[in-house]
Formats: sequence, C-alpha cells, structure tokens
Amino acid sequence: MEDPSAVAKRLVEAIRVIGEPQTAPNVRQQANQYVLDIEARPEAIVAALELCKPSYGPMQRLFAFGVIGKASQKGRLNPQDPSTEQVRNMLLDMFVNSHLSASGNLQDVPSFVCEKYMQALANVALYSSSWPQGWEQLQPNLFQVGRGSRTHATLALTFFRNVSEALQSDDVSTLGAPRRKSLQQHLKASSQDLFQFLAGAVVSWYPGAPELERAALLLITELAGVLTLKNFLAADVDSFVKAKLSSPQTRGMALEALTELLAKDVAKDLKELPEKSLALLKGIVDLTGCCQASAQLSGEEYEIHRGLAVLMRDFVECNKPSMQQAPPLQALLSIAASNFLKYPAFSVQYEAASILPHLLRAAFEGPASKGKVAEAGAPVPPWLRVKEELGPLLILCAHRRVTPEFPLFALPQGYVQALQVTCEFDAEEDLPGVQLATKGRLREILAALLPCPSATTAILEYMCDVLPPLLSSTNVPANFLAYEATLSLLECLWPNVKVKSGPQALQALRKVLTLVLKAPSQSPEQESKRLECLARSGGAFEELAEGGGGCADEVITFFQHVFKVVETSTSDLRKRALLSCTAVCKAAPNALRPVLQAVVEKAVALLQSVPEDQYILCEALVAASTAAQNFEMQQSLLQSLLGPLASQFSALATSLGSPEKLIARLLANDRSELQRFLGLLQCLEAAFGASTVPSRPAAAQAGGFCVPDSSNPEFVGVLMRNPAANLAATVLPGLAAVFRAFHAAFPSDGSRSPAGVTQASQASALQWYLFGLDNEEVRALTSSLDTKRNDEGDAWTDPLPPPAGPEASRILEGRQLLYNIRSTLYKCAGAILGVQDGVLTHPEIASIVRNSFLDALQGAHPYHIELQLRTLWMVPFSPSGLSQTAPRLRSSFAAAALPQLLTAAAAALQRSWARLQSDANELSRSSGGFVWTPALLSLLCTGTVMASRTFVELVAGLIAHGNVPGSTPSAIQQQQQRQAANSNSASNSNEMSNSGGGGANDATKAQRKKGKDRIAAAAATAGKPGGGGKMSDDTPDNTSKVPLGYAGSVFTQQEVLKAVQSSLLTCLNWPDPKALAHSLSTMQSLGVRLMSGGETHQSLKEFHTTQTEAPGRCNMAVEAVLQPLLGLCARPPAAPAGDSALHTTIGKPYADFFTPEKSRGNDAPSPCAEGLTSALWPIFWGMSRIFLHICKTNNIQASSQTVMQFQALAQAFRLLTALPKVTEADVQSFLTVMLESAAEMKTRRGALRYLVRTGLGETSTGLTLQ
Repeated sequence: MEDPSAVAKRLVEAIRVIGEPQTAPNVRQQANQYVLDIEARPEAIVAALELCKPSYGPMQRLFAFGVIGKASQKGRLNPQDPSTEQVRNMLLDMFVNSHLSASGNLQDVPSFVCEKYMQALANVALYSSSWPQGWEQLQPNLFQVGRGSRTHATLALTFFRNVSEALQSDDVSTLGAPRRKSLQQHLKASSQDLFQFLAGAVVSWYPGAPELERAALLLITELAGVLTLKNFLAADVDSFVKAKLSSPQTRGMALEALTELLAKDVAKDLKELPEKSLALLKGIVDLTGCCQASAQLSGEEYEIHRGLAVLMRDFVECNKPSMQQAPPLQALLSIAASNFLKYPAFSVQYEAASILPHLLRAAFEGPASKGKVAEAGAPVPPWLRVKEELGPLLILCAHRRVTPEFPLFALPQGYVQALQVTCEFDAEEDLPGVQLATKGRLREILAALLPCPSATTAILEYMCDVLPPLLSSTNVPANFLAYEATLSLLECLWPNVKVKSGPQALQALRKVLTLVLKAPSQSPEQESKRLECLARSGGAFEELAEGGGGCADEVITFFQHVFKVVETSTSDLRKRALLSCTAVCKAAPNALRPVLQAVVEKAVALLQSVPEDQYILCEALVAASTAAQNFEMQQSLLQSLLGPLASQFSALATSLGSPEKLIARLLANDRSELQRFLGLLQCLEAAFGASTVPSRPAAAQAGGFCVPDSSNPEFVGVLMRNPAANLAATVLPGLAAVFRAFHAAFPSDGSRSPAGVTQASQASALQWYLFGLDNEEVRALTSSLDTKRNDEGDAWTDPLPPPAGPEASRILEGRQLLYNIRSTLYKCAGAILGVQDGVLTHPEIASIVRNSFLDALQGAHPYHIELQLRTLWMVPFSPSGLSQTAPRLRSSFAAAALPQLLTAAAAALQRSWARLQSDANELSRSSGGFVWTPALLSLLCTGTVMASRTFVELVAGLIAHGNVPGSTPSAIQQQQQRQAANSNSASNSNEMSNSGGGGANDATKAQRKKGKDRIAAAAATAGKPGGGGKMSDDTPDNTSKVPLGYAGSVFTQQEVLKAVQSSLLTCLNWPDPKALAHSLSTMQSLGVRLMSGGETHQSLKEFHTTQTEAPGRCNMAVEAVLQPLLGLCARPPAAPAGDSALHTTIGKPYADFFTPEKSRGNDAPSPCAEGLTSALWPIFWGMSRIFLHICKTNNIQASSQTVMQFQALAQAFRLLTALPKVTEADVQSFLTVMLESAAEMKTRRGALRYLVRTGLGETSTGLTLQ
C-alpha cells in the first residue's frame, strides 16, 4: 500500500493540472487517468480524508468527498470497521461544529462542495452504518444544528433529499431489500418531524432564502417517491409548493414537485383526505386559468404552462378509476381541460385533448356499467356544456392556424400573437406531428360521447348551427380556416354516430350531411376540403340506412355532387371527387343498395370523360356493385362496365404482345397506344382488386356466391364464385403475353440484352430507359433506407440524367411510362390471382405462372424484384391468400408455384449480391460494357437490400402461418425415412431392417438391449413409419376448412419444403444485417416446426419432446437448421469492401451486427450472436430433453458416452467442436450443463451463447459457461 500522504500530494497536483486551462492535452489526459485509477485503491480513502479538510482547495475537496461517497457505496467502508466510525464522526463533526469551513461560517464553502459533502454523508449513513439505530445522534443533530443558520438548514434538507433519491435509484440494490424497507419505514415514521423542520426553516426561521427554498422543493420532489400524498397533505406541505409556483425563481422546481406528488395513483389519498386533495387540485386548476400567454411570452413561461398541462394529463391517466362516480373531481378536471383548450399553443391543447376522453369515459361509464351503455343512455353531467363550450373549443383545437378574425367566438387579447410565439417552441417538437396526434385525440373525445346520446345530438346540432354562416362566405380567410377546422371535426365525428345514439342524433346527422352536400362551393380549396370530409362519411350513410328512415335522398345527393365535380372541375378536384366516391362505395353498401343501378348507369356514362382517372372510377363502381350482394346482379354490372374495357385490352395486348412492338412503340414519337394500354391496365387492376364476395357466410349463401358441393373434402376448385371471374379469365392470356414480352424487351438490371432490337440505333436509345430510373423509383430507393420523407416537394437527383436537348423530356416521360406499366403489370397480375375464381382453374394457369410471371424475375432490377414479390406474389402467398379456394386446389397451386418462385427469386437475388461484390470492370462486362455510375450503383445496392428483406419476409410467412394436417403424409416423414434408410449407423440400420414395420415390436426390441445400445435402438424406432414418424397426431384434420397460411403445404410437400430450406440457406449468405436477423428468426421457426412435428413455430414445449415421434425429427432438424447455422457461425458473410457502394449502404449496420455491444463496461453479445443463440436453442434444448426422456424410459444413465449413441445429438456436438476456437472441453462442459437436471434454463442458454460467441471470435472476457 502506497503512502497515503504521498498519494494526497500527487492527487493535489493532478487535480491542479486538470483544472489549469494552459495544460497540454496529453498531460491533462495522464493526470485524469491517474485520478481515475487511484479512486478504487485503499490508500485513496485515507488520502481523501486528508484532502477533504478546509485547508485544501475546492476542487481537491470535491474530489475527496466524491471518493468517500463512492467508496461507501461500493462497500469499501465496512460499517463494523473502527476506521469507518472515525469517518462517520469526522463527517458529522464538519456539520455540527461547522468544521466544513476553516472560518466556521459555512457560507464561505462553495455550494458544489457542500452538495458533494452531503452526498458523501448520506452514502456513509446508508451504506456504512446501521442508521438510524446504529447512528442515533445523526438525525437529532441534523435537526438541532440545522436551526443555526440557513446554510445548516439547507444542508440538512439536502441530506434527506440524497437519502430519498438513493432509495429510488438502481444502486439501492446494494443495500438489500430488508435494509431498504427499514429506511423507507423510518422516513415515513419521522416524516412529521422532517416536515416540521422544513416548515420552520422556510417559513419561520429563514423566510425568503432562495437556496433554502430550492433545497426544500428538491427534497419534496424526491420524498414524493417514498411517502404518500397523504403525508404531504397532512403536513400542509402542498401549500408551500403551490405558493412557490408564483415565483419565477422557483416555479419550475415547484411544478416538478407537484408532478411527482400527483402523477401517480393517489386513489387512497383521495379517499382518506378528500377535502385536502380536492383543495390541492383546485389550487392547480386555478393556476391553469392564469395560463394566458401574450406576445411577450418567454420560453420558460411556456414550459411552465405546458408542464401544468402535462401534470394534469398524467394525474388523469393515473387515476382513471378514481374519477368514476366522483362528479366534483370530474367538474374540477373539466375546468382544467377547458382552460388548456383555450391556451394558444398546439402542444398544450394536445395535452388537454388527452385529458377529455378519460374524463368523459369516467362520467359515462361508471363501475356498474363496466363500459356498457344503459338502454336509456347515460345522462349529460352538469359540468359538460357541449354547445356552449366543448364544441367551440374542439373546433379551435382542430385549427391548423388561427387568424385574429376568428368567427366562432371572441379570442382573448393577444391570442394570435401568442400562438405565433408558441409555434416557434412547438416546432422543436415536430408541430405537424403534434397536430396530427391532436386530431387522433379529437376522435377519442367524440367517441367518448357515444354512450350519451344527448351529448352526441348536441354536438351535431352545434355543427348545424355553425356550418351555415361558414358556408355562406369564404371571402375572409378566417371563415375558410374555421370551415376547414369544422369539417376536420366532422371527419372525426362521422364514425361515432350510431343507430343507438337515438333518432334525434340521426336526424341531426342527416341535417349536417345535407348542409355539407348542398352548400354552394365558394372556392376550389373549400370544395377540396368538403370532398375530403365526405370521403369519410360512408359510416354516416350506413348508420342512417340502418336507422329505419333510410338515406336514399342523401346518397343520391352525394353522387350527384361528386359526378358534377367530375364533369366540371379541375383534374385535381376530379381525382379527389373520385377518391371520395370510392371510399363511400366501400364503406356504405347498405345505404348504396337501393340506388345502386342508377348510380352505376350514371357512372358508366362518365367513364369516357375521365381518361386519366378512369381507373379510380372503375374501382368505385366495382366497389359499389358489391353492395348488391347478389352474384348474378354483380356479374351483370361488371360485364356492362368492364366488358368493353376487357375487349379493348385484349385487342391492345395482341397488338403489343411482342418485344419488337413494345420497343418500337416506346421509341416512336406517338406513344398513345402505350398510354391507352396503361389506362386499361390500371382500370382492370382496380376492378379486380375491388371485386369481393360477402364475408358473412349467410349473405354469401343467399346471394348465390357459394359453389355447390364445395363442402366435400375431396372438392377441387374455388369455394366462392367471384363476379369478375369471367372477365379475369378473358384478360389473363393477354396479360400474360404482354407480361412476358415486356420483360423480354426491357430487362432492367443490365445483365441481359433486350429482345426484339432490330436496329443498332434502338440498342443505344434503349440504354437511357433500361439503366435509367423514373423519379418515383429513385424516390422509393432513396427513402427506404434513410430518413428522407416521401414528400412531393423533395428534390430527387436523377442518377442517369438524359443528354441535354429536345430528347431529354421524351426520355424522362418514357421512363415514367415504363415504370407505370411495369408496376401496374405486377399489381394487375396480383389482383387477377386474388380473384381466384376462373383464374386458378384456368387451363393455362400453370404455363402462365411459369413462363410469364416467374420468368420476369430474371434480368430484373432488384427493386423490380421487390415490387414483384410484394405486389404480385404476396397476394396469393400471404397468410390469408387464396382464402376462397378449396384446400386441395390451394395446396396444388402452392406445390406448382412455390418451388419455382422461391428458387428463381433466391437465384436472382444471389446474382445481384454477387454482382455488387465484384469489381467495376466485371460489373461493366456483365452489363454489356455499360459503366455504372456511383449513383446508379448505390440504387442497385439499395434495391438489392430491399428485395432481400421482402424475400425473407415472404419465406418467413410461409413457415410461421398455418396448420399442418395430421392426416397428410408429411415431407418430414419422407425425409426421415430416406435418412434412416441411408444411415451409416449399423445399429440404426439393423434395428430398422429387422423390424416388421410395427412400432410396438420395435419398442420391445429396444427395451431388451443393454445400456447405451438402447439409445440408438429407441431413436431409430421412433423415426420409423410404424413408430410414429407422422406430423402431430393430435392436430385436427382441417381438410374441410381453408387453413390460415401455407405451413401445411410447406411441411407436407417435399418439393416445397426443399425450396424453403434452400432459400433460407441462400439468405444466410447475404451480408444485410436485417435480412440476416430475419433469416435467423425464420430458421428458429423452422427448427421449432421440425422439432414439434409441424405443430407450432413459436416455442418447443416439454410434451413435444416426449412424443414417440420426437427422436426421428432430430436428424432433419440437425441437417436443415443446425448445420447451416453453425456454418454461418464459423463463416459469416464477408463484410462489404470499404470502397464499395455496398459498404456505404450497409457497411455500418453490418459492423454493428457482428460487434459485441457494451453493457455496464462489459462486452454483451453481438446481435448476430444473440440471433444465432435464439435460433439454435430450440434444437439443442429439444434434443437434450428427448435424450433424457429416452434414458429415463429405458432406465439408462445419461452421460457423455451414451450421448454418442443418439445420432442427431452426437452429430450436433461434432458440429460444435468444428467451430473456430471451440475446444472439445468447451463442448463437453456445454453437454454437462445441458444434461444437468439442476441447471437453470438461463445457465444452459448462457452456455450455448458462450460457444456461439467463441465461434464468432467475439471477446469473451469475463464470460463463463455458467
């Protein structure tokens, strides 16, 4: 141990050097390192006791008290050690006898030194004494001597604040639960003495002392986490805190103290001291009435006002049960909410809007109702004034901006100016986000009114009163803003008016709808807002239709208005009107049914007048036709609507059905044929996507949608007839022909030459289209992996700008046309597969899928692969895909399409990754000599990453969703049989060959064997067909139902399962961390599926390991999951080269994925190690449990020797031993832990994690197998 005096001298010098501004950086670093190193050494405490004396400088004393406090906290000051008692006495003496100061006047000591001194004293009391019992003189001295001066009083309060803070911190765990509990009880028991001392200090002895008031407020803030509100109310502490809110110097701390007191569940305090509790709340609510901002509002004042709003919101959210059946409390809180709604700041209004839903629900849904509304409806509470107060304030809250000429009521003086000031503060918190969130809160408020029909009626009647004057004139900007805010509120109100709201509410709703529909349009802006509001009114029409009175007149008026806008207005308003029409058609089938024929006839007449937006009208009409809920009628309507369009499409498809024709049309001056084809394609995609059948079985049966005999388990076909089936079957061949020709003519990744080029000039001209990307594609690729917003106003740099000249605009227009055709082709193909009826049974569907749709994956830009996967293939192969198809046909389609789809997509993406990892010359050679610019290369990288993630998402969904039918022979069983037949293990082979296929006989033979040979026999027997190698016996037979997802197809069809496994192996080679992480979790799901017999993908259960089939599942799990994962552990994907575009895109995430994370000074596992551990764990846990079960069943001692007879487990441990840097001793230790019955689950998992980290080469300092 070094001489403490020498240490003290060196510390003095080191601290001086650190504080000198002129010190060289390297010298300061050395001095700082010495100070940090010396803190934990024993001699540092002795040196600190010297340095804390008044004869040393403030910085030396600050360091010394810090060392003492930290040493006590870390347990280096033993409470029983005599030297520790000396430390306690010395510290207390500094307070009692004022020896903290050389002059005896504590005011001479810097405040930061006093603060650190009291922290050291508190730590010594907590960690190095048995206070209060073992240091009985401490607290009396603090109270007695604390009366001597305001500095003494401040220090005494600071001591208790540090104690309270420590009791709530994470470090308190070093105290132990009993110690912590005794200290908390002591503080509660002595709270009266403490509050008396506090009151005397700040009121009687030293009133108006700022540092003392600050210490008192900080103490109250920390004590609020230890004591209940009742303790503070009983001592009248709340009066002091409320008084300090009026002082600019202390109101911030006072608000924080009140927040800690009230922002928690205080139900017991409200019950035991109702008058005092309400008085405290009333005082705060009274303050909210004073929160009227002015143009001179400071940032500090605004924060206080906003803090009060947050305080009241937190109180309400924490005390929702207490508000029920408590009208006085509800009335009080309603005043606060009203005051905050009037406050000129959007963020404060948002907090008020967060209070009101809880308040209204408490008023309308008491404990007896349990959230249900009585038949008579809840009454309106006296404090709720809907028309006079709530309605106007909600409209004010819905404003995006407010002008001085607010037309609804008089604003306070300076309101608008103050709003401009607060907007600058709000902007720091994403003002548009706050306003959007406020709109969500308005919906909650209006929904909370639903249990009270009178309140719902009142808000609607208020709208009826407000709308006429706002609709009459828009000359004043304020009127339009108020009109816009009112309609925004109406958008929130439409969904909340129900039939049960009563006839008065429905009548008021009808009146509001009529006012909005029939008001004259004063400006395009007003009309756009009206159409936007009407787009969300479908629910209102539906409620009126179900309410008994009908709404045919209102529906007719709506469509007349919309069609008039379509015929007479600008293109922007026309599109908005058509979108509104679509939304209402989808949301109000019952309201639309009586007038359907008239609406469709009028709309068909409009089709030719809106060529650019024809597809929107088609979608609206098809959606409207579903209201009929009659197959024959819907089919007739669709035929009259789409029949001519389908004929035109087929003719154009014939005209454009070759690469030569497509290239010629693109390069020609007249592209009208391509434009017309795109318009028809958009119409068909919208129509097929909107053509649905009734979701309710009764309605489907009554409407003639159900296919006869579809309930037969042997039925092969679709379960529901789709009205668009005939049209889809007609369009499908032409669509496939153009699909095939388009991708042959325009390969977009540069690896293939376009087919159909007849002239050299065409080849050079096509380069600007094949390698260039449309602005929409650049936007998507640039926005997907970074933080750019997908806004229309953003500028997007063209990575391959066309040469200047007259051709530049034509090239850009051609790129946009090509992208629109390409993306719509994918969407239309997906939509046509979604029709199912007439498509999946089409005689040419197999060749169309194989030769047209799947071939498009080759030679496509990876972003276009992503588009195909998401918009085409995720339609049939989503968890709910092809839900109207019989299981046998669905399974047949999956068997035909999935292996080719997964193989083709994985191969295409693998080629893209390989190209990105090649050098520039090789990439240019593979692209016909084209030189990829850095910008184009970057987009190629981004597209590859996006497509890879989507592909993994598709594969993961196939594994995760669905049931595996127990009655179907499984692919797992077939592979088990082949593996067993080809096994090199003599014992396994002999057992299986000698068995007669009977599981019972094989099990009997296994029982007769001795010792370790019985393990191999039992494992082999379980893998036999007669031994239960089928998928989960207890899985119900779902052949009569359409299962959700495709797991049944994957795990019962060999080719599909093989393609899924192969795809996952390919994904593990890609260096994108997100794709890798998702692949690892998917491998985990695959492992669980295999080990559970296909029953689940989430987690393996104990009963799975005791099934007779369990041992036979292990070999396949080892081969399909364990081996590739350990291969990844041994050989992760290579990092992107530092000078490559790939490095710019995923270099940093890749490094983070494989880099151990820092946690409390130690290296925690990297995300890769954690993902690998999670994926491997079910396999190792399951196999170890199966092995132990076999041992127990056969009365065998489980040991490392007998493990070798369990083929799968032995192979798994051999694979572990092959990992880099993993020794046989490591694997043996892991095996011991896994087989030890007393070992905890986290210990076993930790042992596996250790092996994984060792294999990855991660630092394992401080880690053990345990």
